[in-house]
Amino acid sequence: MATKIIDNDVVREHILTALHNILTKARSRGSQMVGIRDLAQEVKTVEPNLKENQVASNVTFLVQNGFVEEMPIENYFAKKQFGGAKPSYKYRLTREGLAYFDHGSKFDKSSVFAGIGDISGNGNNIIIGNQNSITSIANTQYSEGHRLAEDLRRRVNALGELTDEEKIFIQSDIETIKSQLAKPKPDVGIIQKAKENIAFLADIVTVAVPTIALLTWIGTQFHI
Repeated sequence: MATKIIDNDVVREHILTALHNILTKARSRGSQMVGIRDLAQEVKTVEPNLKENQVASNVTFLVQNGFVEEMPIENYFAKKQFGGAKPSYKYRLTREGLAYFDHGSKFDKSSVFAGIGDISGNGNNIIIGNQNSITSIANTQYSEGHRLAEDLRRRVNALGELTDEEKIFIQSDIETIKSQLAKPKPDVGIIQKAKENIAFLADIVTVAVPTIALLTWIGTQFHI
């Protein structure tokens, strides 16, 4: 029987979802955090064939890209009894990780560039803007499209199979769509071009659903 190969971005999606589920059920700050073994068990309820090391390596990716926080937990009893005992580590969603699920709030101050490795401002990167979302939309009939675009933007930034440069160009098109939707009369030609530029995302399994949702909404709303 052939071993099922699971794409790393699918694993990362499962990890973020598991951490979000743990957080929403938590009754205290401490219970928001989870060790790697318990996290692996949670993820394996969805993907039983996953190995703990696969979960661990993808958690490391998410830590490095700002979606997950790694917290050292001191074992004070062992430290007292045996001296320099090494801490264990637990994990929870960062502000950017939370915003991956719960974006759109006026209180959301997470980074626009979470998931993009190096935004140095040295002229080598494209800076889209310094606002996470457009909070004043002139025509409220477009607020759903704005929400769908913002959801897709955050999910694209979490992808491992795209380069930072590719993510920035995609984000530019998504921000273009959001900017047009903030206007009373969006420029349909501009939206159509941006839509065409991001249409390939529908072929990437981990962002296919939010991409199709946005493209469908645009097509229905503007007949393009």
